[in-house]
Amino acid sequence: MRYHLFANLPLASQLCKTNIKKKLFFSSSLTTALAAIVVLGTMSSSHAKVLFTDTSLSVLYGNDYELVEDGELTTITLEHASTHSWGGVFFFVDRHQGANDIENNRFKETYGEFAPKLKLTTFDDSFIKQLNLAGQYEFGSNSKGFSQDNYMIGLGADLNVPISGMKYASASLYHVFNDNTDDDQQITLTYGWEKNNFVVDGYVDYSFNNDDLKNQLHINPQIKYNLQPLLGIDNRLEVGMEYSYWKNKYGSDTTQNVPSALVKFHF
Repeated sequence: MRYHLFANLPLASQLCKTNIKKKLFFSSSLTTALAAIVVLGTMSSSHAKVLFTDTSLSVLYGNDYELVEDGELTTITLEHASTHSWGGVFFFVDRHQGANDIENNRFKETYGEFAPKLKLTTFDDSFIKQLNLAGQYEFGSNSKGFSQDNYMIGLGADLNVPISGMKYASASLYHVFNDNTDDDQQITLTYGWEKNNFVVDGYVDYSFNNDDLKNQLHINPQIKYNLQPLLGIDNRLEVGMEYSYWKNKYGSDTTQNVPSALVKFHF
């Protein structure tokens, strides 16, 4: 669910109840499943090849985040995405830093996701281009003492959306083995569109069926402009904004509506 962890300590203490049964069996099994998706793909055959790869570093700043000290948050993100003849990999790590509190302490957290997919089958001339076995590992910790390791497994589909400029779109359904709360399910949509150096991409997460938390809807687009042609440089440099609409953030009664300034450099 891209939880980005709990910046609000009282809420974190309430939600992060101690669970004596650590779900070791599920964690071990899902770790193996995630590893298998990558290993099976890389072992596929000599015909395996990279179809697309992109690595970027971005900086975000916003000052109206909910459940964050004074609402201020700066985020540095390292992100990698690649597609291969066997499937693909998406990976990112966020480093968040908040404003100083009344005791001059600064909130910090690290959050990341590793999401491989293994191609199961493809379809010609169809809305569904490819069916995938999809996995995801969410991890992180913060300066308030909270940590998490969540595991997700499910099915995903790469979609052929008939919109000019649409570069990719996908839909996935996961079962989520949560570390600190009851298990739930999640639907994730991703998309990317580009035309005349304008870029709109992002994701939609809907998390539901958690007995501990309220259903959550997180809509998170980035709207950017590619300055590379204008500056005549070798790498993409995008500037713009990210918008976060998060209904029932962290499964609470709080809804977040916040824009953030964004600069993103592609290697």
